[in-house]
Amino acid sequence: MSELFGNEPLWVIILKVVLVFVFLLVYTIFNIWFERRVVARMQHRLGPNVHGPFGLLQALADGVKLMLKEDVTPKAADRVVFILAPIIVMVPAFLAWAVIPFGPEVRIPFTDVVTPMQITDLPIAVLYILATASIGIYGIVLAGWSSGSTYSLIGGLRSSAQMISYEISMGLSLVAVFIYAGSMSTSEIVAAQSSMWFLFPLLPSFVIYVISMVGETNRAPFDLPEAEGELVGGFHTEYSSVKFMMFFLAEYINMVTVSAMATTLFL
Repeated sequence: MSELFGNEPLWVIILKVVLVFVFLLVYTIFNIWFERRVVARMQHRLGPNVHGPFGLLQALADGVKLMLKEDVTPKAADRVVFILAPIIVMVPAFLAWAVIPFGPEVRIPFTDVVTPMQITDLPIAVLYILATASIGIYGIVLAGWSSGSTYSLIGGLRSSAQMISYEISMGLSLVAVFIYAGSMSTSEIVAAQSSMWFLFPLLPSFVIYVISMVGETNRAPFDLPEAEGELVGGFHTEYSSVKFMMFFLAEYINMVTVSAMATTLFL
């Protein structure tokens, strides 16, 4: 498969990039709806059920609402860094998907082009994913610092400290995968599991990875950095409108990314 990368027409690469981008946006909308419905059932509520069938368009309505809200920048904030921080968080969330495989080789209809269902691949693809994920931490720290608020600063430090801590255990859990596969290329790791998933011989590594990825994405029960009760909302307390939406979008895309990595590396 590796010989196919880099030899495709430019329009094929652009098509795959657009498909991945649209998939992540649509999946985020579904993910938000699904999470809110499940949590509502756990709390004996109905959850989103007005906008669209079964409330499926609720997340889309929330996105439109956020875009129409007033974009407020605090007077004490460092304006340039305050604006750049959500971009630094969101862009790496999309970039990580450049090397994640999402299907086998396919022939594009009405053409002779055969392309792998993966934008590209690298000999150190997994390290690339970990590196891009680490860049997002800078955005969180800068968001908390640039807001000019003590609450945001403490929230940014707590959130970044947790993400850095769990990255260590996450990285160590993947070492056994590299040894078994003999490569850090995502496509080669998938090919190495043609006879048996790595989940079975590497079950302890999988368990450590799953726990680490929940902590890395700040999801319950590792959602302490948000600290709604004491820090109002954590590092994004002072953010509103589109900038807040960028943080929200990046968080849910990161959830999909770590799940896709679990599938690629262990299943």
